[in-house]
Formats: sequence, structure tokens, C-alpha cells
Amino acid sequence: MRDSESRRLPLSPSDAVQLEGNTVQGRGETSRGHRSSVLVSKSFGAVARALDSIQDFSGDDRDAVVAFLKAGRTREDAVREGASTAVSALGDRGFTWPEFDRWQAIFAASGTFPARWNGLHEVPSPQTSAASAAYRLRKMELLLEWLDTLHRGAAALHHYTRQGMRARIVQQGDRLRCPVCELFNGLEVRRASDTMPPIHPGCRCVLVALTVPLAEQMGARARQRLHSPS
Repeated sequence: MRDSESRRLPLSPSDAVQLEGNTVQGRGETSRGHRSSVLVSKSFGAVARALDSIQDFSGDDRDAVVAFLKAGRTREDAVREGASTAVSALGDRGFTWPEFDRWQAIFAASGTFPARWNGLHEVPSPQTSAASAAYRLRKMELLLEWLDTLHRGAAALHHYTRQGMRARIVQQGDRLRCPVCELFNGLEVRRASDTMPPIHPGCRCVLVALTVPLAEQMGARARQRLHSPS
């Protein structure tokens, strides 16, 4: 899409996410060495807040994770490979993720885990080194998915709000239905403080535009004309 076209046509949420990701990277290139955690834009604000809850991560570790997520949008293999190496080291080392522990206990008590939790239903015995290594890697993958979904959800809500559109939560189909997400399926989201995807790690819910009935649209316009100064 040409620049002139992007100014005329509304962007889709996926386009908005891609453009915002590229904008963040561009700011980083002109930062003169400032730490990436300082340069996190509003579109990555949700990611930064989530990373603050991860124990055993230093400031450099958090920077490496953010760099990995940004590099995933640039398609620069060299950049992503370097970031991937740093992130893989974090997975090998292990980390404490309170939100993960909370939801693992909830799903275990219910007897049902979402599909994205395969391999994470219970912590393997420390004596099984191979199983423990696979568990730590899978946990790291889930963390990256969760952070990326947080970013996409925040960017999508910002896009819809900017376009004057309403949004709702839609649960994507899976082999295993998630009883938690079913409670929020179809719920309208009006602001960032509302419940919004991801509801839990491994959540595959998305935000989509809420179609407003024509009668409601006409009623809103009539009320605006009625209250507008003549």
C-alpha cells in the first residue's frame, strides 16, 4: 500500500500492529544507545508492564525479550537470530512467572487445560533433566506468545478507538474449548482497563470490530444533532 493510500483508507488491526512495530524499531535506531526499555512506545506498554511481573529477569533480560518481539516484525534474520539466542538462554536458565503459576493452578483444579498449554500441565521432576529442559523451553515459548498477544490486543484496541469503532472479544475455535474464555466471548471492550485478550497465558481470543445496528447508528446521529448548537 502506498503512503497516499494509507492516509485515505482505514488500516486493519493487523496493518496497524505492523506499522506501529516498525515505528518502534525506527525510534530505537535513532536513540544513540539509550536502553530499549526507555524507548518502549505506548504500543509496547502492555509488554513492559507484563515483563515487570517476571521474577529473575534483569533489565537487560527484559530488553532482550522486547528486542526479540520487535525483531519478529522486521523480518531481519540477523537481528532476530541474535535476539533469539539471548531469549533462548533465558528459557534454559528458568524464571518465575506468577501469572503462569496462578493459571496453571486454576486449570489443574478444573481438570481442563487450553490447547496452548500442551507440555505444561505439571512441573516435571528435577531428576528428569531432559523433561525439565523441554518444560522450561515450552514455558518460554508461552511467555513470548502471551507478550505478543498483549501487544497486539493493545494495538488493536487503540486502532478501533482511533477509528471511532467499538470492539468485542471473540474466542477462536480450538480442539479444546476454554471455559474461562467462553465467559468473555462477545464481551464489548471500551478501554484498556477492561478485560481484554489475552485473558490468560495461551489465550487465543482476539478483538474484532463490533457491528452496530443501523438503527442504533441513526439514533446516535440524531442525538448528536439534537444536542449540537444550532
